[in-house]
Amino acid sequence: MQRLRTHASIRGSVALSLLLGGAWCCSPAGTDSNVSGTGASNNATAGSAHAHAGSGKGLAGSSSLTLGGNLNASTPVGPCKDLECKVPTTCAAGTDTTISGKIYAPNGKLPLYNVVVYVPNAPVEPFKDGASCDRCGASIANPVTAAVTDETGSFVLHRAPADANVPPVIQVRKWRRQIVVPNVAPCVDTALTNPDMTRLPKNKAEGDIPKIAISAGGADAMECLPRRLGIDDAEHTSSTGEGRIHLYTATDNANAAGAGDLSVKAFAPTLNAGAMLPHSTELWRDLATLTKYDIVMLSCEGTQFLPEKPMAARQALYDYASQGGRVFASHWGHVWFAQGPAPVPTTGTWMSRANPAAADASMPATINQTFPKGEALAKWLVSVGASTTQGTLNVIGPRDDIQTINPAVSREWITLDNPNFPAAPKVVEYLSFNTPIGVPEAEACGRAVFTGLHVSNSVEDRVVQPPGFPLECDATELTAQEKAVAFMLFDLSACIQNDDEPPKPPK
Repeated sequence: MQRLRTHASIRGSVALSLLLGGAWCCSPAGTDSNVSGTGASNNATAGSAHAHAGSGKGLAGSSSLTLGGNLNASTPVGPCKDLECKVPTTCAAGTDTTISGKIYAPNGKLPLYNVVVYVPNAPVEPFKDGASCDRCGASIANPVTAAVTDETGSFVLHRAPADANVPPVIQVRKWRRQIVVPNVAPCVDTALTNPDMTRLPKNKAEGDIPKIAISAGGADAMECLPRRLGIDDAEHTSSTGEGRIHLYTATDNANAAGAGDLSVKAFAPTLNAGAMLPHSTELWRDLATLTKYDIVMLSCEGTQFLPEKPMAARQALYDYASQGGRVFASHWGHVWFAQGPAPVPTTGTWMSRANPAAADASMPATINQTFPKGEALAKWLVSVGASTTQGTLNVIGPRDDIQTINPAVSREWITLDNPNFPAAPKVVEYLSFNTPIGVPEAEACGRAVFTGLHVSNSVEDRVVQPPGFPLECDATELTAQEKAVAFMLFDLSACIQNDDEPPKPPK
């Protein structure tokens, strides 16, 4: 039976291990003692490290496409310190002390790419909520060993400490969970095979979850995505609640059949006492409110509703992203970019075209594999069963809002050719850009993503009032298209890096 440990208990076990020393302790001159012993244990115990309160920089994860990301290929020079002293250095040729496994979303079902896994050499520090311009690896100081997950979600930690109660950390920037491996044997692999142990946290008792604001639109059910990814319902609250995900309601919007307002306005009676949701205008009314959040997600509202998005609000959203915030917008959310403040409209050729195809029409899309993360997305979609052919994705109900990107500032991820526009068929279904736009890469702080892929492709998730959240989230499993959107969300959550290079593990 797995035991969850608090931050304090993890620190205590690590401290005890360090005080007691052991067979792998370094000499004063920095030469490790002789080691012996074999065998491995798979009976790892899950732990947690919840730390939302307090100050300090968030740990910005970094990563590498290379499986394992061998951080300690050679023996360190000088005296070892703490868990470094537990790393065996006399393993037989061709052997190593490793910890391996696969990292999952909070639901324990969806493997995740580009997640940092490392063994810290000190207690992890608490995060500070909100937009922050932290750099990759800035607060992951001197890990004993580190790796990132590949396109199958797999990782290998090389030159790991051989000890009892080794405390690896699983992290995507401000998504973080610390576990405890009861026993890591020297010179062999300790495989972590329980998905419930190697997943991201589903609530704040298990670890850290970014503070997320979601504007629930009438034409897309973005608010259902974190739930399908495994986040507990109790973590969904209004802006005054203590949950990690705050829900707002967008403008009233009737569907094409006139069935009435489809945007969720309240919680179900069994959640948060059925409280009403604040209007989304309260979210984007000023920069101060936006900067309280790590990520802002803007669902499609069925049209642009410009009067509720004055230029002051559009400027505030861009300023939020420029200060290190993360923005995720779908379909009609393109108004924040196409009609945003300068230089946001220069990110591409924005021109919304009415698609004469049926709303549930299916079209093949192409994944851009010309850069490392794009190639990883293509492989990952096959790995998680969202695609049968590397480089393709079947898109249901594609939207047509941007035709080309500006390659100087934007990154094109997913495109398709819409036969309904024979003169100019190309449509960009997924793009990203870093902020502030146009600054040198080393000065970029935030990131924005636009997608023409809805979380929901029909009204199955748009149950007419009054049920309330989460009763409108009819489906519980991720569709192929939703898996692609999930990839976007976790990539958006990661630290800012040069996408022309494979991600690298923290140093």
